[in-house]
Amino acid sequence: MKLKISTYCTTLLSGLALSGMMFPVIASSQNKREEKGPNLLFIFPDQFRVQAQGFVNEDPVFTPNIDRLAQQGIVFPNAVSNRPLSSPYRGMLLTGKYSFSNNLQTNCNTYSRKFGNYLREEEICFSDVLNQNGYQCGYIGKWHLDAPSYAEGPDVNDWREAVWEAYTPPGSNRHGFTFWHAYGCNNQHNDPYYWVNNASVQDTLFARKWSPEHEADVAIEFIHTKRKDPWALFVSMNPPHGPYQEVPARYRALYESMPVDSLLNRPNVPGGRKGEVGRKNVRDYFACVTGVDDQIGRILKALDESGQSENTIVIFTADHGEMMGSHGLLQKVVWYEESFRIPFIIRWPKKFRSGTNDLHLSVPDLMPTLLSLMGLEKHIPVDVEGRNYAEVFTGNSKEKPEFALYLNLESGYEDPGGGMRGLRTDHYTFVIQKNKQGGTANYLLYDNRNDPFQLKNIATEHPDLIVELEGKLWPELKRIKDPWTN
Repeated sequence: MKLKISTYCTTLLSGLALSGMMFPVIASSQNKREEKGPNLLFIFPDQFRVQAQGFVNEDPVFTPNIDRLAQQGIVFPNAVSNRPLSSPYRGMLLTGKYSFSNNLQTNCNTYSRKFGNYLREEEICFSDVLNQNGYQCGYIGKWHLDAPSYAEGPDVNDWREAVWEAYTPPGSNRHGFTFWHAYGCNNQHNDPYYWVNNASVQDTLFARKWSPEHEADVAIEFIHTKRKDPWALFVSMNPPHGPYQEVPARYRALYESMPVDSLLNRPNVPGGRKGEVGRKNVRDYFACVTGVDDQIGRILKALDESGQSENTIVIFTADHGEMMGSHGLLQKVVWYEESFRIPFIIRWPKKFRSGTNDLHLSVPDLMPTLLSLMGLEKHIPVDVEGRNYAEVFTGNSKEKPEFALYLNLESGYEDPGGGMRGLRTDHYTFVIQKNKQGGTANYLLYDNRNDPFQLKNIATEHPDLIVELEGKLWPELKRIKDPWTN
């Protein structure tokens, strides 16, 4: 049984269809960079899946503010998180490089620290470039790019025993973020703490309210006080990442009376014990989604009230998705659509009209593309591996990649020959899985057009297609220095 979403969302979908959303158009042909701006507001909550947007009409969620942003901006339905995990995503976002080049192959903690898994001080990051070109850069929320110090915890041999929290001191490790209201990695949604600007490791601020609400408060104040120079603000809310039950009752009440089978309406959620993990958590997860949407609405309202909306690039996206019971799984990392695809909406009223863009958008592409859109193309670091798609964003180019990469490194540092590699095209998701000795274990192939819930692996039925897709995959793996190609 599929629960219909609100009339508001249905009306919105009709409006999107009537507004000519198939091709984004740049509102002005003037490409000359102005003295101030544009500003950048980059909002990326943790584990917010692409299906959990009301206008998509898949999960029965209430997200009126994200729906409105989609109506106003350009939606990228083929955006993916190439390595669907928190620290690797953040590393790709800030460096414009894939995980093999930026040393962030897995999450930062006292297990991965011994492999050197953390953001290097010498990396030239997105925020470094902005800071060096007159931008006031702010970071709010979850950072998760530094290894905990040895004072915070010893090395461990099992990630499940690891310490995850890490203090990032003021200075070059903050990579140009001069406004800092952040933490490393903790999941205390109802009683969050932060290190603020020059605070010492002992001097934490406890917010005493739901973390997205507090972070919205801080973002609103930032927006209202930063007007003289161009600014860039990154807001990394932790929910809807677990623990899902740490969500205000007012949001959970919206889903309390809805049957679980109506909320968890995807046919790839199995019955019985295997699907129980999703049924147990779905109300709280959707409540977190709506709560985050509410706080995004507050931030966008403040931006409007400040008079800066017209020349501010607003982006809503996420570091990866959430399985929420699909295929009997919870959380992320896997190649399935619920984990691999991510929301991506960009709004820039001064330059863009609303639309959709079918670009296969990868995380490392964001740094060069946005720097170019912001007039800083000449300052893109030479070692960036992502591609600059500014001309595709503006509608001035139709040259697009055939696919985006999927990388599951598993124990990448200990076993560079194992794990999974794959790609997602307009039609298929293709994955090669190797065992720990590097031998080929099996192929996975899903026809996403005819089997959108990826219920059947058709690899054995299409050997010629496997050869074709492998031929596309290997050159790109070589380009990004994948150890599989050594």
